[in-house]
Amino acid sequence: MKLLLIEDEPILRQGIIRIIERMGLPIEEIGEAENGLEGLRRLAELRPDIVVTDIRMPEMNGLDFIREAKELDEKLQFILVSGYEEFEFAKRGIQYGVADYLLKPVDPEELRGCLIRIMAKIEQDRRHSSLGDELQLLQQRSEESSRQRLLTKLIQQGGDSTAFEQDEKLASMNAFCREFVVVLFEVAMPALPYRSFLKGDEALLRYAVSNVISQLLDSKEREGTLFLHSIYDKELVYVLGDGKSIDLTVLKRELEEAMTGISGYLKLEATIGFGMQVRNIRQIHQSYQQAKQALRDRIIHGRNKVYGMTPAAGGKGNGSSVLAEEDERLVFRLLNDGNAAALTKWLGSRLETLVQYEESSFNQLESFCIDFHLLYRKYLLLQTSIPEWIIGEIDDMQSWLHGVEYWTEIGVKLAAMTNNLIEHLNRMRHSTNPDLMDEIKLYIDSSLHEPLSLQTIADRFYIHPNYFSRRFKERFKSNFVSYMTEERIRKAEQLLKKTELQIQEIAVLVGFPDAAYFSNVFRKTTGMTPIQYRLKASASSTEAGG
Repeated sequence: MKLLLIEDEPILRQGIIRIIERMGLPIEEIGEAENGLEGLRRLAELRPDIVVTDIRMPEMNGLDFIREAKELDEKLQFILVSGYEEFEFAKRGIQYGVADYLLKPVDPEELRGCLIRIMAKIEQDRRHSSLGDELQLLQQRSEESSRQRLLTKLIQQGGDSTAFEQDEKLASMNAFCREFVVVLFEVAMPALPYRSFLKGDEALLRYAVSNVISQLLDSKEREGTLFLHSIYDKELVYVLGDGKSIDLTVLKRELEEAMTGISGYLKLEATIGFGMQVRNIRQIHQSYQQAKQALRDRIIHGRNKVYGMTPAAGGKGNGSSVLAEEDERLVFRLLNDGNAAALTKWLGSRLETLVQYEESSFNQLESFCIDFHLLYRKYLLLQTSIPEWIIGEIDDMQSWLHGVEYWTEIGVKLAAMTNNLIEHLNRMRHSTNPDLMDEIKLYIDSSLHEPLSLQTIADRFYIHPNYFSRRFKERFKSNFVSYMTEERIRKAEQLLKKTELQIQEIAVLVGFPDAAYFSNVFRKTTGMTPIQYRLKASASSTEAGG
């Protein structure tokens, strides 16, 4: 893109030019003029995309220049610069369609933000105008969405050579490159308006982020393709290919520069993760999974950093994730004693030891949690044949871990699991009812007026909600929610027949705080509204009595 700067003070003009040159934006030429008349002459020579102009200048001021320049090229984008005392003039500029307005002295960060937003808009307008009409635009969006789905599938599952030939860029990379790496950019997109981006500029903001990434990573020696993950909309995926071997140390430095561009210039929170090199493009799903794993190190060390998967990752650190025999003896003794406080304190200490090192990884935390889950399972098998009732499956633990945002959540989770286990064992040792499911069913039947849920049941009886849900359905041939709803409606029918209570009162008594919602559920279950049901029941009673 090209830019024209119009400013009558030479020192100020040269200062702004140097500021723009140091920004590293894709501006191929910066022209200059000292007033509006000269600016009009330079328009024909330079054919700029963006004009930055002062207001007060000799011969022709900035506003007159904008008015005439708009007639020559209606697509020109303008940034108006003025002092505080010229605000009234600036308002006229807005009427002429000025894209942005800056006060003197020009702040470099504000100017950069304006330029990025305007350049993104120009690029988007160019792409859209080249399609010709709305139908073609929709087709392009559909094609881009299809491409995102294709690439997402390839990085997650891999594919054969024919699958990669479906994308022109990947086919080119397959022919040219000998090593490949997947880089993930997890960018937190803010609500708009934000800085220079206005409401409705979501696509422009995403383009600006993509532009910063592509600028810093693209080069003559290698190829790359950037796309938005079709499932995780915060995840930008960059597949990098190189005709030579890829030095991960060099790549990390380049990614740290990209991080500076995203967090420094755009002021967005971002985290970057990259996988290891693979020799075949059909193996990029391996590098993607490694990048995903590396990205999770943010829960220990924080965001706005670059995390890389290396051959040592997963085995690095101090080995604290391994539970030794003495750890097992200690845990079993504390469980036998029912000492939840001491066990929780020990757990917290182990976790803090695990994360205090710079080399600590999510891999280690995950291993520690899995080892701990297996240790609890081993203990429970000595007490009961169904340990999953209390602590759930390992899959439940792993699925939860991958949604953690900060490592301290793990300590809270393990402490809750510990308290749950000990309370369940105490309950089991003192319970007179041999079948816990029967006890739960009795509780549900007597507590229909309460706000019951899987979690409230699980908390009360110290069992795992997922396992409780499965066992309840096996035992009573109905899932928990269906059973509870049916019992509430059955109780409501009795109250409608035998009492004169209002519909709202009955709704509350059977666990529906909202009468409208209760009536809707009642109608779907019985085919009648509560009022219709009461009238029918009353008529039937009268006929029977008569």
